[in-house]
Amino acid sequence: MNSEYDDLVNSLKDKIFRLILLYEEEKKKNEVLLKDKEYFEVQLNEKINQLNDMNRKYENLKLGKMMEITGTDVHDARIKINRIVREVDQCIALLNK
Repeated sequence: MNSEYDDLVNSLKDKIFRLILLYEEEKKKNEVLLKDKEYFEVQLNEKINQLNDMNRKYENLKLGKMMEITGTDVHDARIKINRIVREVDQCIALLNK
């Protein structure tokens, strides 16, 4: 009878020991996964920042292309600006009267 209990206790000890080993292995795996997660979060944030930077550059480039003026357009733009300036001057003159 005593041998039966000894066998049972030894079996229980073995199972507990194996359980502890499995726990330690899983704990190590979890630590690795957490480190990987942190690494990938940093990488993701860097890529998001790069994407935002590229979007800003793209928008600036689009704006620059829209504002690009050819030689004849410069002449027309100057004429329009001069006309607007004259109109503003006339308005100021009327306000001063």
